[in-house]
Amino acid sequence: MEGSKFIKTPKLSIVLQLTEAGATGADERVWEIHDVERNRGFRATLASRSLQETPQGRASLKRPFTETEIEGAIGLAVERTLVTPPEKVGGQLYDLSVTSQDLYDFVDIARSTGKG
Repeated sequence: MEGSKFIKTPKLSIVLQLTEAGATGADERVWEIHDVERNRGFRATLASRSLQETPQGRASLKRPFTETEIEGAIGLAVERTLVTPPEKVGGQLYDLSVTSQDLYDFVDIARSTGKG
């Protein structure tokens, strides 16, 4: 992903600005995320193992995740972070991980809504 991209989170429709910050190592990708409406900041890390793992009780996807699916999973991870105490306020940068569960949950959402 080059530059910034704007997305809405899948469930809460929060407008996020995603900027891929590169990788901290060969096995992960990192994004800086800005909640446009409330000025909250996040740093999301996607480990390559999350792309390979299948959550317990789920069938393997048997294909690579698309960039749209990865971005949707980032949105779900942000939503999960926002609904978990403590309350997230503007002016700070919160770290979060994008998990295989986020990826598979977004694929399910995309299938059920015809998006993705």
